[in-house]
Amino acid sequence: MSTTFTRNDDPAEGITLEQLLADPALKLRLVCPGAEGALKRRISWVHPAEILDIAMWSEPGEVLLTTGANFPTEGMDAEDDHALLVNARKAVGLPARFSSASAAYRQWCDTYVAQLAQAGVVAIGFGVAVKHPTTPMALIDAANRAGLPLFEIPLEIPFTPISKAVSRALTDRHDDVMRQSSLLQRQVLKAAAGGDSVHDVIAITAKLVSGWAAYVDASGTVIDISNRTFGKQAQDWAMKLAAKAAEAQSNPGMTTLFGSEAGRDYCASVVRDSNGSHGRLVGIVVASAAQTDQIDMLLRSVTMVAADVMSVVVPQLKVSERHIRRLRSACIGAFAQGNGNAMLPMADELWPDIPQPPLRLICVDGETLAVDRLYTALDADPQSAVGARRILFGEYDHRLWLVVGADAAEAAEGTLLTMEDIDFGACDCSSWQSMEYRFPEAVQDLHLRRLNDSDRSFSDMSVHELIRPDLAVVYSRELLRPLYRLPKQETEALLATMRELLATSFNVGATAKRLDVHRHTVENRLNKIERLLGLDLGNEASRVRLWIACSFLRQ
Repeated sequence: MSTTFTRNDDPAEGITLEQLLADPALKLRLVCPGAEGALKRRISWVHPAEILDIAMWSEPGEVLLTTGANFPTEGMDAEDDHALLVNARKAVGLPARFSSASAAYRQWCDTYVAQLAQAGVVAIGFGVAVKHPTTPMALIDAANRAGLPLFEIPLEIPFTPISKAVSRALTDRHDDVMRQSSLLQRQVLKAAAGGDSVHDVIAITAKLVSGWAAYVDASGTVIDISNRTFGKQAQDWAMKLAAKAAEAQSNPGMTTLFGSEAGRDYCASVVRDSNGSHGRLVGIVVASAAQTDQIDMLLRSVTMVAADVMSVVVPQLKVSERHIRRLRSACIGAFAQGNGNAMLPMADELWPDIPQPPLRLICVDGETLAVDRLYTALDADPQSAVGARRILFGEYDHRLWLVVGADAAEAAEGTLLTMEDIDFGACDCSSWQSMEYRFPEAVQDLHLRRLNDSDRSFSDMSVHELIRPDLAVVYSRELLRPLYRLPKQETEALLATMRELLATSFNVGATAKRLDVHRHTVENRLNKIERLLGLDLGNEASRVRLWIACSFLRQ
């Protein structure tokens, strides 16, 4: 396949690929010359990157530099090569399954290079001897078919001198962009390795563009922003880009939006799941700076590099957040089940600061979205969320649980009272060991608060609100255990008879009619139930005990 170049090359825009290759200090070796005229194209950018779906992040005029760190070896003889090939094929939209590894490898190379050519990349620079001793032949063949130049970079030549060679040939404006971008790449990568990678990436992006920056998730929520004054603008530009990306689904190159408004330049660049098979959009980086003649290229460059880094960082954080959320739930559940002492060492790893006894246990229930928002706020900053710095929180039994020190309880409960679609109950705990017995009390307090809020009296409370559910379930199992020792069919018949007797106030005739059996059958079953359970069901107290057992057995 041949490539037609339609871009008008301006001599002021930089050096040609041919001139770059001719620099003896770089020791670059051309292994594929590409289509006719390909070496005469001018280079507008040098993009070092190792992600597999890099075509999505590439722009016309760029030279891609890679060591193939995420490529499988061509011989497919390394232990992880099969998994790498599966990931590589997913990244370019190919099926993960294949019958022939060599054929699948060649097909992936063809698609990978074709997508780069379609994005307007002018050449591929392949760093040899880092992982691959030579450039894979399948990659060279793919470059020949696509008409895309490919050259080798020896081990002793880092990528930086190549970037500098291009940078020196650009105008002062472009030279400044390259220096700033190189600085950004180093600082963003350093920030991404820190404890709060999203915040640090946004902060350094804002600093380098001398403006503000934000990360907006796919739903339009501003997750982090360097200056909260511009939250509305960040949302607006993120949604503009999201809408354009949705309209242009057939064009994976629709990843960046640039524009000006009220004397400011804006740039938005998409963040995609780099581990996903189709690069699902997970968020958008938005940056803005005061409009000047020099800022537009710097702003675009900085925003795109930040989005490139975030495309790796954010999906990893999502996986980590889900893992931590599950561990927190398991830890809270262990406290509820009496294993609190064993879980305290783990708690130090799951929450930044642990409260000290005496404690306040808070049970939160309500609309799912409202509870999820509270969890997210707690995860981001407990002090801002509920006014307690030292706090444990996690999900258990379909509710959100908070454990705070007694000294912070008033502030936390006061904040919860202001939240819409949220209900809560609370109780005191003198120690971690006693917490096991306090979970049902917190649930009962939750029911009592709901009762008061709905203008009901105590006489309106149901039995289920009056009785501790955990004790009632144990009681039900113990009382009815003799029935469950019978053959399954007989157990089901006796349980069905019990329920109908309770529903008909122990009217044998009505029960027989509802079960469609003879009344003598009901009487025989009733006698057997009394004998097995040791109850006299002619006695009202025994009937109440049986009703409670059957009622909570169904909960």
